[in-house]
Amino acid sequence: MFGTPMIDFIEKTLKDAGALALSFMNNAIGEQKQDRSLVSEADLEVERFIISRLKTSFPNDNVIGEELGGGETQSSRRSRLWAIDPIDGTNPFLNGLPTWGVSVGVMEDGKPIAGGFHMPVVDEMFLALKGKGATRNGKALPNLQDMEINNQTVMLGPSSRKRFYKLDYPGKSIAYGSASAHVAYAATGGVIAALVDRPQIWDILGPLAVLQEVGGGAYHPDGHSLDLQKLVNGEKAEGPVFFGLKENAGKIFPLIEVYPRPKP
Repeated sequence: MFGTPMIDFIEKTLKDAGALALSFMNNAIGEQKQDRSLVSEADLEVERFIISRLKTSFPNDNVIGEELGGGETQSSRRSRLWAIDPIDGTNPFLNGLPTWGVSVGVMEDGKPIAGGFHMPVVDEMFLALKGKGATRNGKALPNLQDMEINNQTVMLGPSSRKRFYKLDYPGKSIAYGSASAHVAYAATGGVIAALVDRPQIWDILGPLAVLQEVGGGAYHPDGHSLDLQKLVNGEKAEGPVFFGLKENAGKIFPLIEVYPRPKP
């Protein structure tokens, strides 16, 4: 379906990075970072591997990663930015669970142009190229459709959400422990939306490229679209963000009450 150098690069890099991460699984030891999230040697090694690949294949592009940042100073003269999360879902990874993966995405002028997300344990591969559609394990994903909410309608969201906002959602809410997985599965049509709290660019750029190719997007609870350009230096988005078809996410907007966050 694709057959372009950029998508071929993303797919091969995701597969190879996933295999490298798998080689650490069951032996990696995690440590808490300053923001209280987890990191392991596997995260660092996989990110170094991906950055090395990118610098060889796309030496003129900017790169930002979760663990190592941008490395060199980001150049405003370069219009393309790659964002990578070597292991999104470090907690599941360290605990031997399958719901983690490798995320790689690229944006130009503030818009995703290609990306993917790979879950090695379950062999899931999501890929997308702007204007050319999206695939899940090689099969084209259809456009998202309008959904109604009932007691069996699934929404994906973080397990920590009740600390920061109240959501009176009548359906099923599931947390996989990976923001990238949540956004990727929002592109399948199997869930009404995914809710990610204060995402950073590496959490979402790869799977957001997939979601946008099937008609979805990223929206704040007031309905306005997430501005990716505000996240290019590793900033967190303001508050919770919904990912999915806007018409579907809009049915959840009235159900959420955001609490003021304590100041650091």
